[in-house]
Amino acid sequence: MSTITEPLREESQAAAYTFAYVRSSDPLAQPLLQDLVREYDCRYGFEVFGESATDEINRYPEAAFAEPEGAFLLLLEDGEPVSGGAFFRLDERTAEFKRIWTRTDRRGRGLARVVLTELELEAKRLGYERIFLTTGPRQPEAVSLYRGHGYTPLFDVTQPASAIGVHPFEKSLAETESLPRRVRARVPERSARRVVPPEAAGAADVPVTPATVDVPVQPATAEVPARPATVDVAVNPAAVVPTPKKVDRAAPAARKVVPLKHWTRWTLSAIAVFFLAQLVWTFFTNPQWRWPVFAEYFFNEAVLRGLWLTLWLTAVSTVIGFALGALLALARLSGSPLLNSFAWGFIWFFRSVPLIVQLVLWYNLGYLFPTLGIGWPFSYDFWLVEFNTVHLISASAAAVLGLSLHQAAYSAEIIRGGLLSVDQGQIEAAKALGIPRSRRFFRITLPQAARAILPNAFNEVIGLLKGTSVVFILALPELFYTVQVIYNRNAQVVPLLLVATVWYALFTSVLSVLQYYIERHFARGSARELPPTPLQRARRAIRAGILGRANGSDPQIPPASVAAITSSQH
Repeated sequence: MSTITEPLREESQAAAYTFAYVRSSDPLAQPLLQDLVREYDCRYGFEVFGESATDEINRYPEAAFAEPEGAFLLLLEDGEPVSGGAFFRLDERTAEFKRIWTRTDRRGRGLARVVLTELELEAKRLGYERIFLTTGPRQPEAVSLYRGHGYTPLFDVTQPASAIGVHPFEKSLAETESLPRRVRARVPERSARRVVPPEAAGAADVPVTPATVDVPVQPATAEVPARPATVDVAVNPAAVVPTPKKVDRAAPAARKVVPLKHWTRWTLSAIAVFFLAQLVWTFFTNPQWRWPVFAEYFFNEAVLRGLWLTLWLTAVSTVIGFALGALLALARLSGSPLLNSFAWGFIWFFRSVPLIVQLVLWYNLGYLFPTLGIGWPFSYDFWLVEFNTVHLISASAAAVLGLSLHQAAYSAEIIRGGLLSVDQGQIEAAKALGIPRSRRFFRITLPQAARAILPNAFNEVIGLLKGTSVVFILALPELFYTVQVIYNRNAQVVPLLLVATVWYALFTSVLSVLQYYIERHFARGSARELPPTPLQRARRAIRAGILGRANGSDPQIPPASVAAITSSQH
C-alpha cells in the first residue's frame, strides 16, 4: 500500500490518500459498493436495464477483478474508502472498466480522475492496449468525466441521452502518460505499491516504521497548478512487492461454431417466398390485370374527386367522433349515475346497430320527423326555428352523422380504457401534493394514457378511412362509389377496383407511418432506450460500412464490446 500525500483538496491539513488493491468482497470495499447501489436505485428506480442494482453490482465473479485478468482499486482518505474502480478482461487487448465511483460527500475534488489514471496504468502494466467502458443515460457527470479524460464516445453525441441509452467509450492506453487536472503529482512507481491479497489483509494492522522515497515529478503545464519538485511517499517496506512480469496472453484455441439449423422456419419461409413470387409473376403475365387501363384511371379527375371526398369524410368524422368519444369516456368515469347511464346507453346502441343501417336511418329521418326545429318542449310547435328534414339532412350530412356517432361509441371505450390504465397511485400522490385537478389530468394522466390510447385510436382511424366506402349506399360519390360508376359503364371491373385498392393502401400506409412516430414520441418516458427508427438504422448501417471501408477493417467496437454495451453499465 502506498501513501500519496497530495493537496487534492484545499484544507488546512492535507489528507493522506492511499491506493489499495483488494478483492471485491473485501469488507473495506463494501461501504463504497453500497453507496453505488443506493445511487443506482435513486437514478434508475431500482431497475438498472432489466435487473436490480444489487444484481448488476454482483453480476461478475470476484476472480474477474483480480490478477492476472483485472484489478479492484480503492482510494482511501486517511484509511477510509472514498473512491474506487475496477476492470476485467474483455478480450485479448481490451480491459473494461467498471465500478468507477466516488462517495457522494467526496465529489468535486478530482478523486475520480485519480482513480481513472491509476486504473489505466495498472491495465497497461497487465498488458492491455485499449480501455472500453460504458455508463448510463442518467449519469451526465460520468459522461463529462470520461470525455474530459480523453475517452472517445462510440455514439452520436448530438442525440439526447435518453435516445442513446447505454453510452460506450474507448481509449488507447498509449495516451496514459499525461496527468489529468487536479492531480498535483505523478502517482508513485509500480514498485512502491502493494497489491493486498485476502490472506494479507490482517497484516496492515501491524505497525511498521515507514520509509520515505523521493519520486521525481514532471514540470507542471500552464493549465495545471504548480507541483513541488518531489513528492514524499511514505512506504511500508514489508509490504512492497516486485513488479510482476507481463502476463502471457496466448489466444485460446479456435473452435468451430456450428449455427443452429431452423428447418421449420426455413420451410415456411420458402413457402411464403414461393407464393409471393407466384403473385408477382401473375402481375406481369396475366393480361386481365390490364395495367394500361389502371394507369389511365389512377389519376382520373372523377377518381381524385372521390378520393378527396373520402379523405374529407375521414377527417371530419375522426374529429367529431373522438371529441364526442372523449366526453362520453369522462361521463362513464364520472361519479354521476345519470351521466354514467346515459353514456353507457349511447355506447351500447351505436355499437349494436350496424353502420350501414345507421346511415340509411339518418338519410331517411324525414319519414319519421318531417320537420325539425326549436320550440316548446314536448310538442311539435317549433315557433323559434324550423327546418325541413329532407333539406337539412342531405346525403353528406347523413354520412357525417352516421360515421361520427358510430366512431364516438368505439372511441369512448378506447379513451376510457387508456385513462384507467394510469396507475392510481400517481393520481393520489398528485392530490396529496395539492396539484390542481386540470393540471393533474393534462400533465400526469393524459400523457401516460396516450400510450395506451394511440395504438387503438389509429386502428380506428384506419378502419374509418376504409369504412367510408359504406356510404356508397347513399349514392355519395366517394372513392369506391366513383369506381363503381365507372366500371359499370366500361366493364373494366378489375382495373378500376385495383385503382381503389391502391389508393386505400397508400393512405393507410401513410397513417401507419404517422402512428409509428407518434407512438414513439409518447413512449420516451416509459422506455429506457427507444429502438432506432428505420431511417436511423439505415444511416447507421451506411456509416458503419463507410467507416469499415475507410479503416480497411470492421468498425472499432469488437463483438465482445457490442455484447457489453447491451448488458452492462457503470
